[in-house]
Amino acid sequence: MENNPFRGKKAEKYDTFFSTEYGRKVFKLEKEILLELLNPFKNSLILEVGCGTGIWIKALKGERFHEPVGLDISADMLRIARKKGLKKLVRGTALNLPFRDNSFDLTLFITSLEFIPDRVKAFTEALRVTKKGIVVAFLNRYSLLNLVRSLKSALSDSVYSYTRFLTIGELQRIALSASRITGKKAVLSSFKTTLNFTSGSFVSYKLEKRLGFNSPFGAFGAALFRVEG
Repeated sequence: MENNPFRGKKAEKYDTFFSTEYGRKVFKLEKEILLELLNPFKNSLILEVGCGTGIWIKALKGERFHEPVGLDISADMLRIARKKGLKKLVRGTALNLPFRDNSFDLTLFITSLEFIPDRVKAFTEALRVTKKGIVVAFLNRYSLLNLVRSLKSALSDSVYSYTRFLTIGELQRIALSASRITGKKAVLSSFKTTLNFTSGSFVSYKLEKRLGFNSPFGAFGAALFRVEG
């Protein structure tokens, strides 16, 4: 399996971040734009690639989605996820998904695709196993917050040292390449961002709502690709 930066204490640190005051504010905004994209799939079979500690699987269950299947390369992340009572967890690689063609209605990458070395291969595999849609939530290179993260990671080791921040344009090119390989089309149908004003531990829900979720400069982007064919 490919390199995995989320081992041991890094897996635990990732999970506990969302229980901090800052983490809860971030999660609230990220969840709002994701649910806008995901609500039409409430009764669907869902796969999350790079599910980590199951934070989003648990959140979707709380919103009355069917429990998604979660796949992750990190045994430490999955161990934490299992402690949350999640059952549909698989250890594996995004580059060779252990599922049959068209097994799922929807596949999710939630801040995971940017950690995968061969993103075209990962998206191609997702397209192969998916019938209706692929949602990619990603760390947007066109944001001040991720620019700062990138500069800091160049000076000291962090999880962002293993990250290649994405843009919506890159995602569209990845989807086009995957479409050519599989013969199925992945067509961008919706794109939203949030965390436009986040700096350090500052998050303003009112400012985010005032600006809306259509800015291309939010640190957290979410794109829905409709699958055809």
